[in-house]
Amino acid sequence: MVNEGNKIITSSMEGRQAELEAEGHRAIIVRAGGAHPLAFVAHALTFLEMLEQSKNAGVELDYIYHTAGTGTALPGMLAGKLLTRSPVKIRSITINAYGDKAGDVSFIGIQTIVDRVKGIFERLEVLPPSDDVIRAEINLDQGFIGEDYGVPSTESISAIQELARAEGIFLGPVYTGKGFAGLLHHVRSGKVPMGSNVAFLHTGDAANLFESSAVVGEIVDGIKTD
Repeated sequence: MVNEGNKIITSSMEGRQAELEAEGHRAIIVRAGGAHPLAFVAHALTFLEMLEQSKNAGVELDYIYHTAGTGTALPGMLAGKLLTRSPVKIRSITINAYGDKAGDVSFIGIQTIVDRVKGIFERLEVLPPSDDVIRAEINLDQGFIGEDYGVPSTESISAIQELARAEGIFLGPVYTGKGFAGLLHHVRSGKVPMGSNVAFLHTGDAANLFESSAVVGEIVDGIKTD
């Protein structure tokens, strides 16, 4: 059913693209997850915006955490860091397996991330850094994937509950809940030094929170009312 649905969606997008191009428009199809060269550049701008906002708030960031899935945000964030020579450390909590060796069972290869970073530099007509320089900036934690992609984990549900109670901000069970669970663990385990300034990049996913009655039920059941 999922594959059939994807075929229908793809066909509809391509049909609409053809219609728009026939009208003289330039239409670009961005696939699921947003993994598109222009999206990679957009996330480089996201990094610059986060630096600007933190500076305006009088905060010097030490870490930026985000959830790594299709490899869309990470290349852009890395490119932004390397272009600005920012000392901010980028830490990625994965929800899919990232591999780096022949035979690795993975959703995406680390070399793919490296190539996407270099692609951003080339699109901007800037000489890209070496593979080794880019790789040195990649910091992945693959310990929060849980049972599988799209399956809420105990840690992610707890993280969603905690942030919702504390700040009224909703995360999602597929992406951001697992990413924030990783951040909380890093803070509480001391991987993030006490007193550090940390930003979490919320990349959406909150709508997925209400797709599963089991997830919503667990969250609701955990909230005590007077």
